[in-house]
Amino acid sequence: MTKTKEEKEKETKMKEEKKRVKRVMDEVSRSLQTEIKTTEGKTKDKSINYFSGAALVDTLMSSKWAEENDELYVETRLDAAEFCTGLLAKEYFIALHEKTKKGSDSSSEKKKKKKLLKFDVINDPEEFHDDPNKYYMWKYSLMGKWAWVIGGVVLLGVIAMALVPVWPHEAQAVFRYLTTGSGLFLGFLVGLLIVRGIVFILVWGGSKGVYHFWILPNINDDRLGIIETFKPLYSLSNYYEKKEKSTDCDSALIPLL
Repeated sequence: MTKTKEEKEKETKMKEEKKRVKRVMDEVSRSLQTEIKTTEGKTKDKSINYFSGAALVDTLMSSKWAEENDELYVETRLDAAEFCTGLLAKEYFIALHEKTKKGSDSSSEKKKKKKLLKFDVINDPEEFHDDPNKYYMWKYSLMGKWAWVIGGVVLLGVIAMALVPVWPHEAQAVFRYLTTGSGLFLGFLVGLLIVRGIVFILVWGGSKGVYHFWILPNINDDRLGIIETFKPLYSLSNYYEKKEKSTDCDSALIPLL
């Protein structure tokens, strides 16, 4: 069945309207994400930055979208909440449910300021709430200035690598020395990791699991600086002594809990 001219025009208008709505939602969500103040919190998997429903409506009401314009005119808080419901339905941001421990006072503001709030993600929220006690998080983070800078540097580096054959001979010689040195250093690190693993297994197996011997025990600790990573040169510990100390500490803490 072929479509009539009117049906085709109607379908074209609907597609254009959908594109317009999508463009407006993208623009408003980027603006809100830039302007709204967020607070650090935690979910089961990662650290997050969350905001309340009331804060999102406040931000929208104080933005340029609260002024009369052709794209979107948010006149009242009800209008703003309705638009935010559309953003939530399109998953521009995600609803959260605050975790509260049994017997704890969830209304204590001092505790909330000292500790990061923990949340569960609500997969299918029914609606958006203009409420200071209803929390949300953006689904995607905006790319910061440094991300663009790093991306540009990487792109320029790739282009420079592709142009190595046309570099001056002196530059090519320096490049060869650098790449050779980097390859040797990387090979040294890989070899070191293999050797320390073999030595650990030999000592652990020979002592029947009693002793743990590590060459450069902090080499995989990314919290330390470069110099601290290579200190100490080795460590030898008795597994059962450490386990007994840990048990004693736990026993001493039980009366305090």
